[in-house]
Amino acid sequence: MTANPHTAIPVVFLSGMLADQRMWQPVIAQMEARARIGAVPAITPIIPALDTKDDVQAMARDVLEQVPDRFALVGMSMGGYVAFEILRMARERVSHLMLVNTRATGDDRAMRRRRLLLARLSGVHLPFQGVNDAMLDDMLHPDHRHDPELISLLSDMAEDLGEDVFKRQITAVANRPDSMALLSELDMPCTVIVGEADRVISPASHHDMAGRIPGARMIKVAGAGHYVPLEQPGILADALRDLVI
Repeated sequence: MTANPHTAIPVVFLSGMLADQRMWQPVIAQMEARARIGAVPAITPIIPALDTKDDVQAMARDVLEQVPDRFALVGMSMGGYVAFEILRMARERVSHLMLVNTRATGDDRAMRRRRLLLARLSGVHLPFQGVNDAMLDDMLHPDHRHDPELISLLSDMAEDLGEDVFKRQITAVANRPDSMALLSELDMPCTVIVGEADRVISPASHHDMAGRIPGARMIKVAGAGHYVPLEQPGILADALRDLVI
């Protein structure tokens, strides 16, 4: 797909765990502002919900039923795992690929057990809490760690989606397959993005992933952690523009 300035490009955004369309609104707003002055092609954002299934393959099938025949694909964290399943099922439908704060490796046995245990124990002894201080320490750049609006947004998304969605999503993440062998087969333009302060999925693992994808561009984002779309939406919007034009 070659960008046409007069035709909106369908872009499918796949969110991370306990996140919804609000994850992408700052990026979409940046893209729309740029499009109004002719700086980028217009996009048609499509943000499928990933909250009803406990399996990444099932999530991917649901997405493919909702989106156009051809589209650019942006996957963040868990959304990246779903993106890999979409690529396995219908790679020819993906015109451009952006992988944000995600990984191609599967969980090792210990991490898988830990996630599944969390799914079983969630809400058993204490009320469900989707976001806590330890998570924020790992996920946010220090400059944003005490940003009340950002923390409120992350908390609101987690609470709105709730305990049942958390259990389904963490089960899906725990049981996802390894996708490393798929990387060398990808033939669409690709950008890999990670926040410099991401302590959930390391920048080094993103460099390794990008190095295995033919022609992939790697961007390490200053001033961001695990939530590049919210912490540095302008940088992500610029990267998406460069990918699709």
